[in-house]
Amino acid sequence: MRTTCPYCGVGCQVEPEIREGRVVRVLAPDIPPNHGTLCVKGRFGLDFPFSGKRLLYPMVRDKKGAPLRRASWEEALDLVAKRLLQVLEQAGPEAIAVFPSAKTTNEEVYLAQKLARTLLSTHNVDHCSRLCHSSSTAALSRSLGGASMTNPLEDIPKTDLFLVVGSNTTETHPVIAAMIKKRVRQGARMIVVDPRYTGMAEAATLWLRVRPGTDVFLLNAMARHILEEGLWDRPYVEARTEGFEAWRASLEGYTLEAAQEVTGVPKEKIAEAARLYATTERAGAYWAMGVTQHTKGTATAQALVNLALLTGKVGKEGAGLNPLRGQNNVQGAGDMGGLPDVYPGYLKVAEEAVRRRFEAFWGVPLPETPGLRMTEVFEAIPKVQAIYLVGEDPVTSEPYQDHVKAKLQALPFLVVQDILENETTPFADVILPAASFLEKDGTFTNTDRRVQRVRKLLDPPGEARPDWWITEELGRRLARALGRPWREYPDPESVWEEIRRAVPEMVGGISYARLEGEGVRWPCPEEDHPGEGVLFRERFNTPTGRARFFPAPYAPPAETPSQDFPLTLSTGRVLFHWHGGTLSRNSRLNEAYPEMRVEVNPQDAKRLGLEDGDPVYVVSHRGRILAKAWVTDRTPEGVVYAPFHFAEAPANRLTLNALDPVSRIPEYKVSAVRLEKAD
Repeated sequence: MRTTCPYCGVGCQVEPEIREGRVVRVLAPDIPPNHGTLCVKGRFGLDFPFSGKRLLYPMVRDKKGAPLRRASWEEALDLVAKRLLQVLEQAGPEAIAVFPSAKTTNEEVYLAQKLARTLLSTHNVDHCSRLCHSSSTAALSRSLGGASMTNPLEDIPKTDLFLVVGSNTTETHPVIAAMIKKRVRQGARMIVVDPRYTGMAEAATLWLRVRPGTDVFLLNAMARHILEEGLWDRPYVEARTEGFEAWRASLEGYTLEAAQEVTGVPKEKIAEAARLYATTERAGAYWAMGVTQHTKGTATAQALVNLALLTGKVGKEGAGLNPLRGQNNVQGAGDMGGLPDVYPGYLKVAEEAVRRRFEAFWGVPLPETPGLRMTEVFEAIPKVQAIYLVGEDPVTSEPYQDHVKAKLQALPFLVVQDILENETTPFADVILPAASFLEKDGTFTNTDRRVQRVRKLLDPPGEARPDWWITEELGRRLARALGRPWREYPDPESVWEEIRRAVPEMVGGISYARLEGEGVRWPCPEEDHPGEGVLFRERFNTPTGRARFFPAPYAPPAETPSQDFPLTLSTGRVLFHWHGGTLSRNSRLNEAYPEMRVEVNPQDAKRLGLEDGDPVYVVSHRGRILAKAWVTDRTPEGVVYAPFHFAEAPANRLTLNALDPVSRIPEYKVSAVRLEKAD
C-alpha cells in the first residue's frame, strides 16, 4: 500500500513491503513528486517503528523526581487535563504552551492548535519551523503575502539557471538534488553559494565559497551590481512592486569591493553570478538552513526575495523563490496554524476580522494577541508552567543544550507525546505513546505545497495511539471541565473535512477521494480546481496586490572567533541521518553512519597535529563534545562542521542561543570553538 515518506520535505511516495511485522523492502511508484526514485533514507530508513526504543504505554510521575510508572490511558489523560486546568486557573493561559510537530499529520497539527486556542485560550503555539524556516516565512510573508515555495518541483526541468544558497541539497533533499543535477547535465547552469564543497558545489557552474554568515552581504552586492549594470526588470518592478526606492538606497555600501572583503569571494565571481541570474529569464532560487539559521536569517532570506523581485523572477514558470523544507510536514504544520501569530491558512491572529471569523467557526472567544515563539517559551520558564509537547525533542534540537536542560528541569509540568524515547523524555511528567506514520491515516504537505495521503499499514504496538486520537481525547476532557464546545472526531478524514471548511480558499477542493491518486497542491479552492502550481502569476497576496521590497541589512555574527576559540563551528546534516537522529539512528541507517565525525580542514588539522580519525574535543563557551576528526577540504580553513544527529556527542551543546530579531530563530551556523586533541 502506498504512503508518504516520513523524512524530508520532498514527500516521496513509498510502498513499504511488510512481512511478519517488519519492513523488508521499499518500492516507489512512478508518480510525483519522486517518480519512482528514493534516497537512502526512504529506501533503508523506514524500519524505525520497530525499534526497541518505542514508547508502548502511558507513563506518569507521581511527583517531580519520582520514577515514571506505567498508567492507563484514562489515568494519564485525566492527569494531563487536571494539571493543565490547574495552571489555567492559577496562572492564566499565557502560562501554557502547546507545540505540535512537523512530523505529525495535517490533521494532528490542526487539532493541537485548535485545542490550545479554543480550550486553553492561548496562542503559545509553535513547532520546529521556528528552528528551520521561520526566517523564510517572515521574509516571504511580509513581501509576497505567502510563506511557501512559489514554484512546483515540476518546474525544475524548465529551469535554465539554479541559484542554490545555503543548501546541501545532495544530502538533505537527495531526490530534488538529482532532479537539479539532471537539468544541469542537460545544459542548465547552477550558481552555488556555500562555505562547504558539497555535492551541489561539485556540480555547479559557479561556486561562491562565502565565509559563514556573510551571505546577505553577497546577495545585496549582487543586487547593487545588477542595478548599476541596468540589468534589472524595470517594467516588472514598476508594475508589481512597492518600496523600491527606499530599498535601493539601502544598498549604497554593498559594493563589489566591500563584498569581496567581507565574504572572501572574489569580486569578479560576484559580478558574474549577478549577471547570470539577472539575464536568465527562467532562474529559480533554492535555499535552506544555511540562509535561515542565523541572527540575520530573515535579512538573508529577504535579500533573496529582493533579488528575485528586482529581476522579475516571481510568478513565472521555471523561476521563483523556493525554500526547501526540511521535515516531512513542516509546510503543512505552518499551513494548519501551528504558529503563534497565525490561524490555519496563515490568517493573522492580530487581525480582528480574522479572529471574528474563527470565533464564529469554532464557537468560542479567542485571545487577541499573538503568543510566544518556541524559543521564547523556553526562556519564559518558569513563568510558563506547562508545555504539551507533540513529537519534538528540544533537548537535541534547541541551541545551548545545557541551558535547555536547566529550563526543562525548572518547568513544573511537561507532557511528552512521541513514538520513541529521546533526549527530552527523561524530563517528562507524563509520556503519551504515539503511533508512527505506518500506523495511522492522514495527510502530509510536502515542500512544494502538495497534499498527500498517509495510510495505515499496521496496528500500533502496545497501547500506542495516533496523535489525533490522543489530542481529541484530551480535548474532550478539557471541554467537559470548561463547558466549551469540542467536536468528537471518529477518524482523520472527519478532521480534514473541518479543515476544508475552515480554510476553503486554501484546501477547500482537496478531498480524501481526490488524494487516492496523486497528491493535490494548494491553493485549491474547488473540487474541479487542479491545484495551483506557480503562485503570484498576476498579483501578490498583499493588501495592495504588489510585492514589497524591504532593506536587508548585514550584521556580523553574534559570536566570532577569538584567541581562545579561533575556529568557526557550523552545524548541519549528513546523507544517512535526519535531524535529531531519533528516527534514522533507530533504523538500519545507523549501521552506515554510526558515530559523530567533525569535518576539519587539512591546514587546521596540520597545525593541531590531527590525523584523520583521531579523537578530538570540540569546545565552545558553552560546553564540549568528543568526536572523530574527518580531515577534509570540503570545509574551509578556519571552519569546523558538525552534524547534530548524535545524542552522545550533541553538536547543540556547543551552539549559542542568540536569536534573529524578527523570526527568533537561533544562530546554529556560526559559533566560536576550538579543537583539543584527545588522548
